[in-house]
Amino acid sequence: MKKLILISLLTTAVSAHAAGLDYYKEGAICDKSSGFCADFMGVSVALTKIYLGDKAEQKLMAEINKVGIKDFDASTFTMRGGLTCDTKVKTCWTNRYDKKVDVKANRTLFGQ
Repeated sequence: MKKLILISLLTTAVSAHAAGLDYYKEGAICDKSSGFCADFMGVSVALTKIYLGDKAEQKLMAEINKVGIKDFDASTFTMRGGLTCDTKVKTCWTNRYDKKVDVKANRTLFGQ
């Protein structure tokens, strides 16, 4: 029984890692490879610093400054593996083309 549970846990960990996303606590999703975190309001510099560190925060701020703070739309974002979220409509999709709702991301960010 212990082997079955361990294999199940390892499989879950590998599939989450393969997608490149790290679901931390309720309300936050981070993508280490893309270097940012998001919550129900969108891309979050504060969460990026908390979960990914100072370097990730600085890199994210540099990207935001390239676009310009006034022109940066934190409410819509795409993470590695295609996960796309729009916090204005409170929905995440598995990718931006199929528009198949990502249940785990929706539950994590929006409690739905």
